[in-house]
Amino acid sequence: MIHITRPTINDANVLNAILNSKRDPRRGHLLTIRAAVLTAYREYVAAAPGVDTLTSVEMSADQREALIHCFDVETAPLAHLRGLLFSPVAASRCPFCGLSESSTLDHYLPKEDQPEFAVFSANLVPCCAPCNTRKGRLVVDEATHVRFFLHPYFDNVPETRFVRLETALAPNSIRLRYHISRPPGLARAAFLQLASHFNRLSLADRYRIMSLDDLRGRYRALERLYGASQNAAHVAAALENEAHSLAEEYGLNHWRSVLYSTLAENLEFCDGGFTAIAAVN
Repeated sequence: MIHITRPTINDANVLNAILNSKRDPRRGHLLTIRAAVLTAYREYVAAAPGVDTLTSVEMSADQREALIHCFDVETAPLAHLRGLLFSPVAASRCPFCGLSESSTLDHYLPKEDQPEFAVFSANLVPCCAPCNTRKGRLVVDEATHVRFFLHPYFDNVPETRFVRLETALAPNSIRLRYHISRPPGLARAAFLQLASHFNRLSLADRYRIMSLDDLRGRYRALERLYGASQNAAHVAAALENEAHSLAEEYGLNHWRSVLYSTLAENLEFCDGGFTAIAAVN
């Protein structure tokens, strides 16, 4: 869960360029809806992050199809827009999970439901395929009236820690269990959204798998830090320094920051228990 800066893009120019790349009759349908779409763009930014409160633009079936076609069929202006959205380094890793490479564009408000935002940059979030698939067309939980997912451009991830990790060591295994807890002072609705985001994207299990893989790659380094003198303090200090650096760059709730800070506090792990990593398959 990472907040990323929304790229500075002239969306009116993008829409015009895509519109001009179309042939009749789609071009005609787009011309008749253009003004309403640009108004919807302004309303989206004004309402953000609460974009679920927006009223859909009234349009004909032909206008709807033409707007969706703007995204579904590749054109030079659309390819240019994709390039702008994927170009920031921060967008290279999926902001929904913080795990995988961004390879697709997610419509935060689904284009099937609100096609006026089909090529609106603020509604297009670079993300990984697993998150895009899991997110689907979900927007608001009708039971809680809270959005299912954070909007990476507009929602800020709380600065206090809410991602937690429980660990258990055995001679030939290490068990990790990620979960979230509500920090003091965080509004209930904000926590419900975090919990929904965390659970719907299966982040507990995905964090666990990536953590085990990450630890396997660090086993030899931990072994050298521990050394012949069996210096658990060296291991703990290295883990804590790494956790601190990651927290400064990505926030306290980045999975790797949580992993290292939790293990740094685990005396059993630092005092030789890390050898269990060698048995991880």
